Amino acid sequence: MSPYQQQQIYLDREYPCPCHLHGKLQQIVLTEAFGCDRCHHLFVMQKDSLAIEELGGTSPYKRRYYWDGKRLRNLRSLPSGTFWTFLGSPQRWTRWIEYLSVTSVLLIVLRIYCGITPTNHSFNLVLSMAITIVVSTIIMLWLFDQG
Repeated sequence: MSPYQQQQIYLDREYPCPCHLHGKLQQIVLTEAFGCDRCHHLFVMQKDSLAIEELGGTSPYKRRYYWDGKRLRNLRSLPSGTFWTFLGSPQRWTRWIEYLSVTSVLLIVLRIYCGITPTNHSFNLVLSMAITIVVSTIIMLWLFDQG
């Protein structure tokens, strides 16, 4: 099963609160809603029972969350554009992060080797910039995935 696959949300179970680190979502009696025991956020279950939506709040955009089996993840659509179309769905992000991590390790090893041997300074500069771009892309993907 994919780590990002939506799973059914059941009213009779407890879930960790997506807004408070130590909070627990529990069913509000006689409703199809959850309340946090720490931060008092309220969430209503969607009709398909695959997502919950935050009620109230100051933002005009309501946050929706889905259960992946371990935690509630932010349910959002990907921005449109060529980069996001190329990158693919969140299920493929972990594969991209793995590829970029291997690439960054290879670039760092090459940078260390070039530091030991006399090479062109412009080559070292380009290599350092490539390492920076790859590592910052890994961090950006990881942060975007954390929601």
